Amino acid sequence: MKLNQRINFCLALSLVLFCSFLTNKPTYQTECVSLDTDGYYTIKIWDTKKANGYRPEDARRDAIHAILYAGIAGVNGCSSQQPILSKIEDQEAFKRIAKAFFSNKGKWSSFTRSATTATTTPVSLGKKEWKVYQVSISKSAIRKYLEDLKIIKSLNNQF
Repeated sequence: MKLNQRINFCLALSLVLFCSFLTNKPTYQTECVSLDTDGYYTIKIWDTKKANGYRPEDARRDAIHAILYAGIAGVNGCSSQQPILSKIEDQEAFKRIAKAFFSNKGKWSSFTRSATTATTTPVSLGKKEWKVYQVSISKSAIRKYLEDLKIIKSLNNQF
């Protein structure tokens, strides 16, 4: 009987952990718009779960998250952008500052320009009612910030 209870407990705990992992997965989608001459990447971003409840501040924060963890797919003449934190050790190092970095008064906001409502809806959305924002992100400034904190290595140090 004790073995069955332990198995049930382990299964229940595994299910809870699995479900919590799924709910923490980002639900935003991105699409490249342009690479500006001043080093900013402009992307369209929307949240498939929040739809019309998606706020500009959330879009800006998610855009930074995408640059750090997911990268940006290349479309509309934009080249694909690999995530800045592409290595597991870089992601682990970033975890030390992630909470402060993404807080309401965190450093993340200094790397974006204000989010504006996109003038066109991404093709993949069709006619659904979504709030789609255009956000510009300074990928080079984020990279330099993380290099200064020794979270990632300089691109010059790779060889």
